[in-house]
Amino acid sequence: MRTDQSDSLREVLRQSELSGASRRALLLHIDRLPPSLTKPHHLRLAREALDGLAGADRAQAFELSRGRIAIVWRSRGGHEIAGTMEALEHLLSDQSGATPTLGELVSLYELPQQAVWLLDELAEDVPSHPPSPPAPLDVQQLAALEASLTQADLAQFARWRTIMRLMPAGPPAARFAQIQTEPVWEERYFAVHALGASLTPGRGIKADTWLFRRLTRTLDRRMLAMLGVPRDVHGPGRLAIALNVATVLGPDFMRFDDALPLNLRGQVNLNIRPADMLADPGAFLFARNFVRSRGYRLCLAGATLPMLHVIDLREADFDYVQMKLAPEFANRPDSLLGLIPSRAELVLTGLDRASDVRWAMTNGIKLGRGRALAR
Repeated sequence: MRTDQSDSLREVLRQSELSGASRRALLLHIDRLPPSLTKPHHLRLAREALDGLAGADRAQAFELSRGRIAIVWRSRGGHEIAGTMEALEHLLSDQSGATPTLGELVSLYELPQQAVWLLDELAEDVPSHPPSPPAPLDVQQLAALEASLTQADLAQFARWRTIMRLMPAGPPAARFAQIQTEPVWEERYFAVHALGASLTPGRGIKADTWLFRRLTRTLDRRMLAMLGVPRDVHGPGRLAIALNVATVLGPDFMRFDDALPLNLRGQVNLNIRPADMLADPGAFLFARNFVRSRGYRLCLAGATLPMLHVIDLREADFDYVQMKLAPEFANRPDSLLGLIPSRAELVLTGLDRASDVRWAMTNGIKLGRGRALAR
């Protein structure tokens, strides 16, 4: 029996997030092969397909549950995986019936930006006796952390993720058989868990909801300062950043707005959390009118179905509503789509499987994020 090395892989991913070191990772889902391709010589060929990649710079291989294999290496341009993909395509061509696509058999990740997605793949491999949750921050520790954040280099904790537009490809008869995507905007954020593990080890940085909300205001200011550096905002395409309403009404946002280059005017989305909006609806409405006059777009980020029954989206007048795909959407998409005003566009996250993407497109959802779109 092979040893499950999930814990070792988690540690490598944790170190990648803490250090910010650029890596690539490949996860081979041998468990997705059909029975006709799981004979000993097929499994040997699947493993041998990784041999070339195992010789890449600083490569580490991990045996996981259900026969899966992960490899992490330092990429030098993407050519390292060409031989692996060609060998796996040859393996799949040895099957006349239904087979997984290469994209379903292999998942590729950019580290540290997509480390959390690979960690999600390992979620079923948690130990039988998980460790106790860390103790929450107290007020004194929060004050010390906020003081340290004013001096700490947070660039190593800065991350991005891309919102994609979903477009059908191929003939109308096979409308959703193939799907094309194009990037629409990049969400910029801090890897909070990695930041907490580095600056407050042993403490749960999100454990106390109210203290964490206070901390996010400090992180808002650091993000705005970081994006004020020309090399970070002069790239092509749109941006999205999550901010508190109080931050939007404060001097740090005004400095960011004054420094915003012309090519990004009208190209920045502000993600507002539901709890922050509901805490002071009057302040939100004032902030909304102000940022609209400056050309920003607003997104209600992290909404849930129960929240949509509480928030009057027509009065709030968001440009986008961002939600994570939930099981209750599958059988009753009208329960979700009927709550979104025609002016707002739904952004669906958690599109991790090809079937999730097809469901989204079938129901007219054109913007999303997830592992299935990153492959």
